[in-house]
Amino acid sequence: MILKWIVLIALGVLAFWVVRQMRRIQQKDDRHSPVIEDMVCCAHCGVHLPRSESVAIQDKYFCSALHLEQYQQSEADGDK
Repeated sequence: MILKWIVLIALGVLAFWVVRQMRRIQQKDDRHSPVIEDMVCCAHCGVHLPRSESVAIQDKYFCSALHLEQYQQSEADGDK
């Protein structure tokens, strides 16, 4: 009877250890996996940059507020 309890406790400890090791491996892999982000092209100069770093207006992306202003100015001059 006692032998059964010892075996059950040993199996429980072994299962706990295996699960813990697998979680450590998974967390280690998650830290090293790169984050993939969409790249967009500046409508003014054509440089490619991550979407999160761009300035967006009317489905157009710009690398800076200055290029947004220059683009709007060139569009206004082109309309005249």
